[in-house]
Amino acid sequence: MRYDDWDVLLFPWDCGIPMREFQVTCHLVQDPEFSVPNCAMGLPTMTCFIPSLEAGSPFHISIHSWVQNPEASAFTKAITKHPELVKFQARIYFDGCLIGSDVFDGSGNWPQVINNAKDHNTNGQADILRFPIFLSDVLQQSSWSAADDLGRIKVVISEAFSRGPPAMGLETVKNIVAFSFQHAPLGSPPRSRCHRLAQSLDVVGDADRAF
Repeated sequence: MRYDDWDVLLFPWDCGIPMREFQVTCHLVQDPEFSVPNCAMGLPTMTCFIPSLEAGSPFHISIHSWVQNPEASAFTKAITKHPELVKFQARIYFDGCLIGSDVFDGSGNWPQVINNAKDHNTNGQADILRFPIFLSDVLQQSSWSAADDLGRIKVVISEAFSRGPPAMGLETVKNIVAFSFQHAPLGSPPRSRCHRLAQSLDVVGDADRAF
């Protein structure tokens, strides 16, 4: 999926062909990380449906910028005297749980490929990304929202600053865009339910507004 100058693709392991995307749509949802009373910030969120891989299958995520050297946003430039220190961060979530992340400085080394999760295996090495389990409960939901986490692989691209030594991590100052991939095995849900889910994309809510 692509938003503005950012492009995110999912690839099965050892495969050069990205996973197919269906019903790609852009929404503006309330950003839960940067919302304060009477001042809610919107987060552009790209959504699509993809066929599930077998649970536990390794895969990787490719992030590309169509601008060779992306710059910090006007918002971030306004709160710092050193915009050159801004980093771009990609966080990966399965069903709302943080699975992995990566940081890049926008120096033009594209694409950025994320292979590893944040957890480590029994050998002490970073585990590879493995496709999440399909949650059939998603099919029982009576409504659909671009902000939902259940049954989604989400990639959130943000602007961040270093808080000191590497061990201190990064401080996120602005979320740029979220890419939300809703997955289900081929042939499930039934055609009629797929049609209902697709129709629900046209429903506009207070905090979920399609462009």
